[in-house]
Amino acid sequence: MDSQFATKVTSLYRTYIEVIKPLLAEIEIRYQKFPIPILNEIRAFNDHIARCHREDISSANIDKEIKKAEGHIYRIILDCYKFLNVAFHENLIEKFDKRTRGVDLNAVNNGQFSASYFETRKFIISHLKKAKFLEAMDKDESLKEYEIVYNKFSELETFLSENERHICWAKARYFSNKIIKAIWWLVAIIFGYILSLILPSIPWDRLFSFFK
Repeated sequence: MDSQFATKVTSLYRTYIEVIKPLLAEIEIRYQKFPIPILNEIRAFNDHIARCHREDISSANIDKEIKKAEGHIYRIILDCYKFLNVAFHENLIEKFDKRTRGVDLNAVNNGQFSASYFETRKFIISHLKKAKFLEAMDKDESLKEYEIVYNKFSELETFLSENERHICWAKARYFSNKIIKAIWWLVAIIFGYILSLILPSIPWDRLFSFFK
């Protein structure tokens, strides 16, 4: 094995340690699972590196195996970002929209929260589209876009956590308004029912004759 081969392998494993392992750790810590497709990619990556150590392998075949290993490293990182971005979307945006349905978000921090939240969502959607579009054209740029989305989701998670108290206040205000409206609706029904009982018993003829 020459020094060039050793350098390439060292670079691949450095990427694995410095980039992939932290992403895998986050997936396992957050979601208590290890996605099978990513596990298969890791196995394939190590398999191609192992093949390079066969005694009868040629330099040309070593280059091919390294190239394939590089492809799997790219795929592992891509799959990690995709998995985390999908999970972030489900656990941040979808759940947030569901629990704040009908709530006036403009009431949070005088409208500043709402503006920042929807601007962040717009940013995420824009860069996700760009990442998907670039996958078949420029893998490196596509990966950068997925990383940008991942970092933005992380910022959004912190942002929502920091504003949780204000969000709960807006929700409480929303539900209290619903309760007040329900009470007034009930009062109107009761008042209407009472009137329906009283009005027929009133001697309208005598009242009208009094004014003649």
